[in-house]
Amino acid sequence: MTIRYRFLMILLLSTLTGSLCAQTFGIKAGYTLSDLLVKDGDENLSYDFSMVSGFHMGPTLEIGLFDGFSLETALLFTTKGVKVNTIEFTEGVSLSSKSKVNTIYLDVPLYMRVYRDVGKTEIYALAGTFLGWGLTGKSKMDPGSGGDLYSLENDITWGADDDDDFKRLEVGLGVGGGMVLNSFIIEYSAHFGLNNIAPGTDANTTLKNRAFMFSVGYKFR
Repeated sequence: MTIRYRFLMILLLSTLTGSLCAQTFGIKAGYTLSDLLVKDGDENLSYDFSMVSGFHMGPTLEIGLFDGFSLETALLFTTKGVKVNTIEFTEGVSLSSKSKVNTIYLDVPLYMRVYRDVGKTEIYALAGTFLGWGLTGKSKMDPGSGGDLYSLENDITWGADDDDDFKRLEVGLGVGGGMVLNSFIIEYSAHFGLNNIAPGTDANTTLKNRAFMFSVGYKFR
């Protein structure tokens, strides 16, 4: 091994070590819009579904790789859910009902982050995957007009059995982008669930979360 080769190896290792040790902690929070993609076989059952408003919040960590590239992860408490409004006609009587599902997940994204400085502003794009773990939730059904039933509210049951509501574990893809100015963050991101969170053994039914997040935050540099 020549002296020049050794010098280049030492320089490369020093650069990598310095980049990987560049860690930046932060925090972000914001507004979330979410719904469920529901299919029975090839039939999409989500056309009449509405999005649910919610929030997300949690700490973030950015790990530098090379100039212009880094990894970003977070621990985000994220609300997800869906609203369903239905109208049925029975013997000439209009019966309407409203159903709503609200859940809270702990999401752990892992993004590749590509950024560039434009003047004093850092512009960046994100792409990667995330794991979600269902923590709690409630479902509510309001019979609305034309019915004699009372409103029903139940806790979400997590598991893989036929009498459960959702599986806890969610795996998905995430994309997004934003800007950093004087350590303040403005960001948009989207999470698309990939795995089927429907419980039971009916392979024809699939449930997948979708969430769209508008965030503000701060990096402690």
